[in-house]
Amino acid sequence: MRKLLRKLRKYTETRLLRAEPTFETAVFLKSEGDRLRDDQRWTEAAASYAAYLETHADDWPIWVQRGHCLKEAGDLTGGLAAYHQALIHAPNDSDLQLQIGHALKLLGQPEEAIKAYRAALALDEGNSDAEAEIATLEQVLALAKAEHQKATPPRATRLMFDITDLVQYMKEWRIPTGIQRVQLNVIYHALTAFAERANPIIIHFDQSLGTWLPISQETFFALHDAAESSDSVDEGDFLALFEMPDSSLFNEAEFEQQLEDNDVILVNLGTSWWIENYFLKIRDLRKKYGIRYVPMIHDVIPLMMPEHCAERLVEEFSQWFSTLVLEVDGAVTNSQWSAMDVRHHASRLLPDFNLPVHPVALNGDMRRYLSERDIAPIDSLRHILPPAASFVLCVSTLESRKNHVLLFKAWESLLDKHDAASVPFLICLGKSGWLFEEGAEFLRSRPALNSKIMLISSVSDSALETLYRESLFTIFNSFYEGWGLPVTESLSYGTLPLVACHTSLSEAGGRAAVYFRADDVNDLVAKLELLIFNDERRQELRDHACANANLREWRAVAEDFIEKILKIEASASARQEALLRVPIGRPIHLGKSDALIPSLDLAMANLLRDGLNWHRLEDWGCWTAPGAAMIRLPLPDEALGQDLLLYLRLRGTAVDTSVKIQCSIDGKPLSEPAQRVIGDGTRHSLGFRFRSDSRNLTLAIDAGQGSSLGPGDRDVGIGVTHFMICRADDLKAKQDFMMRFPELQERIRLEQDTMLKVTELQLH
Repeated sequence: MRKLLRKLRKYTETRLLRAEPTFETAVFLKSEGDRLRDDQRWTEAAASYAAYLETHADDWPIWVQRGHCLKEAGDLTGGLAAYHQALIHAPNDSDLQLQIGHALKLLGQPEEAIKAYRAALALDEGNSDAEAEIATLEQVLALAKAEHQKATPPRATRLMFDITDLVQYMKEWRIPTGIQRVQLNVIYHALTAFAERANPIIIHFDQSLGTWLPISQETFFALHDAAESSDSVDEGDFLALFEMPDSSLFNEAEFEQQLEDNDVILVNLGTSWWIENYFLKIRDLRKKYGIRYVPMIHDVIPLMMPEHCAERLVEEFSQWFSTLVLEVDGAVTNSQWSAMDVRHHASRLLPDFNLPVHPVALNGDMRRYLSERDIAPIDSLRHILPPAASFVLCVSTLESRKNHVLLFKAWESLLDKHDAASVPFLICLGKSGWLFEEGAEFLRSRPALNSKIMLISSVSDSALETLYRESLFTIFNSFYEGWGLPVTESLSYGTLPLVACHTSLSEAGGRAAVYFRADDVNDLVAKLELLIFNDERRQELRDHACANANLREWRAVAEDFIEKILKIEASASARQEALLRVPIGRPIHLGKSDALIPSLDLAMANLLRDGLNWHRLEDWGCWTAPGAAMIRLPLPDEALGQDLLLYLRLRGTAVDTSVKIQCSIDGKPLSEPAQRVIGDGTRHSLGFRFRSDSRNLTLAIDAGQGSSLGPGDRDVGIGVTHFMICRADDLKAKQDFMMRFPELQERIRLEQDTMLKVTELQLH
């Protein structure tokens, strides 16, 4: 009898399962699931619930029951998926969040489980089970962390100072300017007063070798001392500093071991926008050793005042800054104003991102910094000073941005209104810079004014101090500044500065300086007359400046830098993972840009080239080095699961070159490498069709052993000029790519072929 009943039940189940869904079928499937669950036949119960849910998908309690059954059957992932289906219909059920937490805990995801338990507790403060689970898991995690810390020796944090900019400058100039003084002072104190905290390493980037090289502390101290006493060091001895072997600190293997064993922060207190492939090297160090990168951004003047900069400088700076926002972990600046400028331009590229920028005021007391030096006697400077006459000092590079013309106009006005003998000389001290032609012509055309203006390119530090002390007052004018170190220097020597009131100059001058309205010659002349012809008032203002100068020792400035840098957390890798995407349907030029405004598209040539097998960017594109060069192509969400085309345009070398191109997704090749022979000097375009459900697409371009560009030039693989990813059905994007290049336009004209032939790529 029992066998007959079992057969009948099985026959009924089969008929009901195969029949069109009815109310009776659903009732049977649900009740049968309950019965099988009560009998602890978990897999069968889950199957019966699944059949029921095909027609009653909104019955969330049954999703929960199916989740319980799958979990009991050992299918934790399936159980979790069922709970999440229930969550769609019951987002505010505390017990459901509790069950999700249990599943995550069993899956070995304690952090995610805690999130679910906290969600359960937020929905029901009386959920004691969730509260107990949180306490238990937090204790487990704390114990695991403690055990891990016991097993893993702590990594010491080390600041690695890149002085490439300093070395390059001092090879050409003996006397440091503001940027160099910052580097010399901060690093000097990092090596001495704060050696334990900074644990410093000194490096510079060797362009010929394409890598960073360590510099011994002894070499840096010698360079520091030579910069401080540059007027007394023999030229040959000075240049020999840059030829000293630096193996005394590390050999190459020891250097890499330091990077491996320590938590390294790469700090560049100079400029780096001019160093070829700088960001590629940083990214390589970040991948290998997990370093953090913190540059000092002295200003963004090429973006704020492009009319006062060479056009190529603006182009290169824009491309550098566009890349910087995704490559730095944080940055330091020399003023609140510069920090504001950096954040402003960064937010234009990434509106929802707040770049970590930390200002450090450069209000170091130069008098104390130079206190151990001998001051040059005033008589020793008579060969450059006006005979027995008073003078006003302007320390500033001779360039259009410094707006010397306004000063010249003011002096011309003084000569028109007053006896020439009563008007002091204006000494303009600074080397020649960008676009000073207007100022030079202004002086040339006015002989009387020219006799009252003295242009001096440079003097020693001891002579500079004498000039500051002996001047009636100093004057500093500019259209735009990042800080204004001459203002700080003037206050250091007890000399009153007259300063244009704008940008960071008001930070440098503080309550001590006398200000004139920016670019207002009438207000400037009025302030000059006050300070020149009213000796008593000038002395009062000078005394006020000495009493109110906000100065501190350079040791304190260095400590401020070090403390802020050490607090910067790693963020660049996560930022790129979240925000870096290949623009779809737009060609990417893998070369220098002539754009004058930063944009993320402008950064792609730096951000997407990957690894060290690339030469520098050039106007036309970029040579690969022999071997395989990588391009990373992180896909945006809208491209996932779509049929896509990848177009790649190559440039041949002087010889026929066999090139292999391979696309990979998540490290898995889509197909065998496509192989082409690129004729000498030709441009060749290729097309590939593929589909990806992952954003992690990479392209390898392997030109084998490559060839030489000529005697004394580089060994290269192949040239890459452009690439583009677009949807396979985007006819306009495909046509735009074809019409962009002369050789493809010619192909269209001769062959009436409006589309590139494509190679199908399929994951295998």
